[in-house]
Amino acid sequence: MRISKWYADIGRTKVESKEETEDNNVSTEIEKEKENKDKDVFPIQIEPAETKDKHTILSKQGERINGNKELCKATMQGLWPEVEAILTKGEDAEREPLNSDKNTVLHLAVGIGHNNFMENLLRFIQKKEESEKKRNLGRSSVLELRNLNGSTALHVAAIVGNRFGAELLVNKNKNLLTTLDHEDQTPLLKAYSNMQFDTFIYLWNSTNDDGKSKQAISRDPDRIKIGVNLLVNAISAKQYSTASELVKMFPQFVTENDDVLMAIARTFPNGLNYWETLIYPPLSDIWDRIQLYGLTVLRIVVMFSPKFIREMYDDSPLLLMILYGELLKINDHMFNEWYFFKYSFKCARAVPATMIMWVYFWLIFLIKMVSFPFYFIYFLCWKVATRFHPLGILWKKKKEWEEAKTLLELVCNKLDESGFSGPYHPNYNKPILEAACRNAYRVVDEILYRAPEAIQSTDENGYDIIQLAVIHRSERIYNLIYQIGERKNRYRTFKDSSNNNILHLVGRLASSHELNRRTGAALQLQRELQWREELKKFVFPAYITQENIFKEMPSMVFTREHQNLVKEGEKWMKTTAESCSITAALITTIVFAAAITVPGGNIQETGIPLFRTNIAFIIFAASDAISLFTSTTALLVFLSILTARFAEQDFLISLPRRLIIGFCALLVSTTTMIVAFSAIVYIVFCDQKPWMLALICGLALIPIAFFVTLQFSLIVDLYRSTYGHIFGKKTYWLRFRFNPSDVQGFFK
Repeated sequence: MRISKWYADIGRTKVESKEETEDNNVSTEIEKEKENKDKDVFPIQIEPAETKDKHTILSKQGERINGNKELCKATMQGLWPEVEAILTKGEDAEREPLNSDKNTVLHLAVGIGHNNFMENLLRFIQKKEESEKKRNLGRSSVLELRNLNGSTALHVAAIVGNRFGAELLVNKNKNLLTTLDHEDQTPLLKAYSNMQFDTFIYLWNSTNDDGKSKQAISRDPDRIKIGVNLLVNAISAKQYSTASELVKMFPQFVTENDDVLMAIARTFPNGLNYWETLIYPPLSDIWDRIQLYGLTVLRIVVMFSPKFIREMYDDSPLLLMILYGELLKINDHMFNEWYFFKYSFKCARAVPATMIMWVYFWLIFLIKMVSFPFYFIYFLCWKVATRFHPLGILWKKKKEWEEAKTLLELVCNKLDESGFSGPYHPNYNKPILEAACRNAYRVVDEILYRAPEAIQSTDENGYDIIQLAVIHRSERIYNLIYQIGERKNRYRTFKDSSNNNILHLVGRLASSHELNRRTGAALQLQRELQWREELKKFVFPAYITQENIFKEMPSMVFTREHQNLVKEGEKWMKTTAESCSITAALITTIVFAAAITVPGGNIQETGIPLFRTNIAFIIFAASDAISLFTSTTALLVFLSILTARFAEQDFLISLPRRLIIGFCALLVSTTTMIVAFSAIVYIVFCDQKPWMLALICGLALIPIAFFVTLQFSLIVDLYRSTYGHIFGKKTYWLRFRFNPSDVQGFFK
C-alpha cells in the first residue's frame, strides 16, 4: 500500500506546476494525514493511468531479469530443453546480455564449450532470423552481437580455443572472420594472442584477407615472440602436425631463436622398440608395396597384350611408351626395363635360350598376382586391429614419431635456408646438447648430418654430447662413440675442471627420470653398474684408480652416490623374495599332499592306483611331479636371495639371475599345479564328459592368464636387463643420415 501511495504522490507531483512547490508539499502532508484517518473508509486506492503503466513496465523488467538469470544458469549447465523453453517464451531473449560483460547466451555457450548445445542454439537462431526476414525487420544477426569488449561469439571461441564452435560459427556467417573488436583484433589474431594453435590453424585456413593477418604477425616483434611461444606450446603438446603447419606459415619463428629446436629435442618421441616393430608393421610401407605390386601387374599385363607385341614386331613403340609412361608414372629405370624386355623378345626369336627372360617375367607376374590380395587383406586387417587399445597405442606411437621426424626435418631445412655466418647455424648448438641429455638420437643424427661441426658443441661446464650422454645415461647417444673409429681416444683421456675423468662422471647417480624407466630399485642399480662396467672397458686402465681434486677415485664416487639405491635395492629384493617364497611353499605343500593322497584310491594288494591307465591320471601325475620339483626349486632360490650379502656388485648379475630362475620356476609350478588339479577334477567328478573338460580348461586358464599378465613382464624386464646388450655398434645409427666419417676430422 505504501508503494501505491508513493507512485500516487509521484503522479500528483508531476501534474502540479513548479511555481507552487511549497504549497503542494504542505497540501501533500495534509492529504497524507487525511488518508491515514480515512484508511478504513476508503481501503481501495485508485491509481492514475501513468502509475499503472510504470508498474507494468517494472514488473516486466523484473520478469526479464529473472528470466535472464534462469537462462544464464541453464546455459552454464548446458540444459538445452530449459533454454529452448525460455527463448521461445521470451521476446528477443537470445539478444539479451546475461551478465556484467554483456555476454549473450551464444557467447556463454561458446565460451563454456557446450558444442551440442551450440548446434541446437544456432538452429533455433537461424529459424527465428529466417522468420524475421520474412517480416522485414532488418535487424543484425545474433551471431554479430558484441559483448562489453566488442567481441563476437567467434572472438570468444578464438580466445578459449573452441575450434568446433568456431567451425559452426564460420559456417553460419563468414563475415565474423573479419570483424574487429575494441582492440582492432580479428578472431584470428585473438586465437594467435591466446596461443590456441588448433583454432588458429583453422581460422588461418578459413580467413581470406589478402595477407593482412600474416603481415600483422610478421612485422610485429612482440607478435613474433608470441608466435614462437605458440609453436613451442604445440610441440610441447606433441601436436607435431599442427606445429609443421605453423612452421610452413611462419618460417621466421624457427630462426628467431633456438626455442623451437630445443622444444623438439626435449619432446622427441623414442618411437617403437625392436619388439614393437616385430608386432607392428609399417602400414605406409605395406600400402606402398600394394601400389607397387598393382603397378607391376598392370605393367606386365600391358607388356603381354597383343597390341604391345605387335608394336614390338613393328619396331615403333613410341606411342605406346608415352601412353605407358603416363599411365604408370614410371621412371627412367623402368623405361630401360621396357627396352630390355622388348629386345629380349626380339632375341628370343633368333636365340631360343633367351626365352628364359620370358619365363622370368611370367614367374614375376604369377608371384605378384598371388601375393597382391594377401597384402591387401593384411593391410585391411591391421587397419581394423589398430582400433583395439594395445595396437592402437602402437599406431599412435608410430604416427607420432613420423610426424616428429617430419617436423624436425622441416625446421632444419628452414634453418639451413636462412642466412647465417659461420660453418653452421648457431641455433644447432644448444639443441644438440639437449638431445644428448634426452637420448633423442634422431635429433642428434639430423643435426650432425647437416652440421658435422656441431659435435664440438659444449655446455657451460665444457661437456660435449658424449660426456652428457654418460652423465644422463643416454645409451643411444653414447653408442655414437663406436661409429667414430679410432678418434674416440679423446674421451679416454678426458678430464674436466675438477680433474674428473669419464669414470667419475658415470659414478654420479642418474636422474630420477632415467632411474624410473627401470622396474624396481634392483634393476635401477643394475643399469648403473652396467654403465660403470662399460666405461671401465673403454678408458685406459690407469684411469680406473685416478683421483680427482677431491681425492676421490671413480669407485668411491659411485659408492657414495649410490649408497641409498643399494639399500632400496636390497629392500626390494628381500620383499619380492619373501612374497614369492611363501607362494612357493604353499604350492609345495599342496602338490606333495596330492601326490601321497592318490585320487580314486589304490589296489589293496599291490598299492597301484586304480586310475593308472587313464590319460587324465597320467597328466595329473606328470603335472604334480613337475609342480613339486619346480616349486621346491623356486623356494630354494628365493631363500638363497634372502641369505645373500647384497653387495654392490651382486646386483649386476648374481641377484637378478637368481630372481629370473625363481620367477620362471614359480611360473611353471603354478601352471602345472592348476593342470594337475584340473585333470583330477575331470577324473573324479566329470564322468568322462567332454563338454566338462572344455569348461574346466577355460576356468583353469583364468589364474594362469592372471599370473602371466602380472608377472611375465617383470621376468622379461629382468632377462632383457641382465642379458640384453645396450652398448656397442648399433644398427639404428646405420639407418639414418649421419655419416660418421664426416666428424672424424674434428677429433685430434
